[in-house]
Amino acid sequence: MAHRSAESNIEHRRKAPTLPELERELEQLLEELPVVNREDIPRIDLYMDQLTTFMEDHLKTETRGSEKDKGLTKTMVNNYVKNGVLLPPVRKKYSSDHLRLLLFIYYMKSFLSISDISRVIGPVSDTYARPTTMEAEDPSRQYRLADVYQEVADDVRDCVESFHGDLQDQLDKAAASFEGAPESDREQLQRFDLLIRLSADIYVRKRCIEKIIDML
Repeated sequence: MAHRSAESNIEHRRKAPTLPELERELEQLLEELPVVNREDIPRIDLYMDQLTTFMEDHLKTETRGSEKDKGLTKTMVNNYVKNGVLLPPVRKKYSSDHLRLLLFIYYMKSFLSISDISRVIGPVSDTYARPTTMEAEDPSRQYRLADVYQEVADDVRDCVESFHGDLQDQLDKAAASFEGAPESDREQLQRFDLLIRLSADIYVRKRCIEKIIDML
């Protein structure tokens, strides 16, 4: 068994992508990252099945091996309502503002706790969110969650665009690393360097986010 495991590891290293191949794949990933446009959000109340279908269709859930990112499931939505992160539905229906809040939550759910998400979402939800689409889309309101969402969606697109440059910088630095390492190991170490660089970036950003939340 140990011998087969070693062979498997050798085969894995042999098939591992080069940095230029990784660059192409990552650029494609950034191009395909979903940002739901304001005009794509339905102006009608939705039942749970319709809500989760909308999220699945528009967030392009990805499969990683045997794992699947479910986006936002019924259980998740119910937990957000139960924990006060999301407005309760009205007669089992969810408004356009529910969708907007869920889209905000989607960007945070992989690295923040429910309590932290609640502290981020709560003040905005309390001020602008409405439980029915009729109230949410009322044109007489001076400023609505739809306006907040539009600004945030534009900011997310800007972040993705700026990350292109950051990613290229990290790729260039990884490609220049480990010049003194054995040539046979250099490519593997450069991939490792890239992963550590990106992981450190996530770690620092997450700590900054948590610090801001703790000061709220």
